[in-house]
Amino acid sequence: MRSFLVELSKVGGKIAREHFATVAEKDVRSKGQHDYVSHVDRLVEDAIIRRIRSRYPDHQILGEETSGGHPISSDDERPMWIIDPIDGTTNFIHGIPAFAISIAYCEHGEPKDGIVYDPMRDEAFIGEATGGLWLNGDRVATSGCTEIANALLASALPFRFPEAMDDCVKVFVALQRRCDDHRRGGSAALDMAYVAVGRLDGYYELGIHPWDTAAGELLVRCGGGVATDYRGSTGNLTGRRSIVCGATPDLHRGLLDAVKPIAAWLDRAPFAT
Repeated sequence: MRSFLVELSKVGGKIAREHFATVAEKDVRSKGQHDYVSHVDRLVEDAIIRRIRSRYPDHQILGEETSGGHPISSDDERPMWIIDPIDGTTNFIHGIPAFAISIAYCEHGEPKDGIVYDPMRDEAFIGEATGGLWLNGDRVATSGCTEIANALLASALPFRFPEAMDDCVKVFVALQRRCDDHRRGGSAALDMAYVAVGRLDGYYELGIHPWDTAAGELLVRCGGGVATDYRGSTGNLTGRRSIVCGATPDLHRGLLDAVKPIAAWLDRAPFAT
C-alpha cells in the first residue's frame, strides 16, 4: 500500500505544482468566510480518485471536494479512502508554498495507511499502523517532548465558526504563556506531519474536518505520539471536528487539559454531528 500511496500523492502533486501561484481570481470560489477552493483542488482530487477507482472500484471515498462537505456514514463496512487534495488552499492560491496532499486508507473506521505529501519540498510523510513512520524512506519519530513548557506548538483559530473565536483565543493565550512558542502554518495536515517527525511538539484545532486530519493523526500515532479529539476520543473519524496531538502521552494529556474550556463547543451547532 505504501507504494500506491506515493503514486497517488505524486500524481496529485504534479498537478498542484504545475498550477502553483498561477491560479486566477476567477478560478477561486468561496465556500464561506475565509474558506476557499480552487479548480486545482478538484483537478487533484479527480486524478487521485480515478487511480483509486481503477484499482479498488468497490471502496468508499470521502473527499473534501466530492463529498459536498458532508461526511458519509461510518456504518458502511467497506474500506474507505479519505482525501484532502490541497490542504492549505489559502496558502496555495496566495503563492505560499506550504500546503499538502493528504490521503488516508481506512478499515472499520480506523486509518491503516496514510500519506501527507508536500509537493513543493517533495517530502512524503508515510504512516502504516502495522509498520511505523517514514519521511522519504527514512524511519522517523516524534520529538519525545513531554512538557508544555518545552513545546513548540501549532494551532489555528476556528475561522469557519467565529462564534467560538473568543474562547479559542483565551486558550491560545493561556498556552502561549506556558509553551516555548506557537506556529500557524495554514495546513493542518502538514502541522500533524511535523508533530509526527519532531519538527513540532504539539498541535490543536477546533473546527476541522475528517479529510484535514485522517492521515495526519495516523502519522502522529505511528511516530509515537497521541492524537484524539478535544474529548480524548479516537472514535468517529468521519465526524471529526477537533484534533489535539502531542509528541508523547504526557504532552497530549497536558494539551487535552488546556483545551477543556472549549471542548463544550463540540456539542453545539455547527460542530455537533
